[in-house]
Amino acid sequence: MDKKPCNSQDVEVRKGPWTMEEDLILINYIANHGEGVWNSLARSAGLKRTGKSCRLRWLNYLRPDVRRGNITPEEQLLIMELHAKWGNRWSKIAKHLPGRTDNEIKNYWRTRIQKHMKQTETNFNGQINSEHSNEQQGSSSQMSGCGPADHAVESYSPPSFNGNNNNNNNINNMDHAFQAPFPSESNDNIWSMEELWSMQILNGD
Repeated sequence: MDKKPCNSQDVEVRKGPWTMEEDLILINYIANHGEGVWNSLARSAGLKRTGKSCRLRWLNYLRPDVRRGNITPEEQLLIMELHAKWGNRWSKIAKHLPGRTDNEIKNYWRTRIQKHMKQTETNFNGQINSEHSNEQQGSSSQMSGCGPADHAVESYSPPSFNGNNNNNNNINNMDHAFQAPFPSESNDNIWSMEELWSMQILNGD
């Protein structure tokens, strides 16, 4: 298949970093003629650059009202608010941030805000998964600990005796409880040995 021959204009297009001489040519031309159509501007100014390259160079670097320095926290909040409303419409968002270019805003979004949001989301999901895992482990422990209740076995424990005095009192009480109903020595119904001998003599035994 034959390749189409490249015209001279395509061959002469220059790529790579811009030189100071090219910046001065572009600045002076726009100062005298305005921005206009960028492809025509590149040819008319005598720059061997594409119209797109001239436009980006002017808007992002050479424009007098380009704001230098880091994006402020207020600008960051505005970028997040407008991005939530319009999405990746960087040129439209840049119109609400004076001095900031659409390319600068896009790069800041992708390298700073979006990266931070993804990291925060990852940490949050990891925390949720960890808490869910702990809850499952706690539920498993409770389920394993819930078995049939052990039947209580009643056992007899003999009464304890505290101290010597209590022991003596308990022994005395037991003696009285088991004491036979025998009469004491002072009982009148009990005969003495002398009386028994005298009775035997009288009876002639």
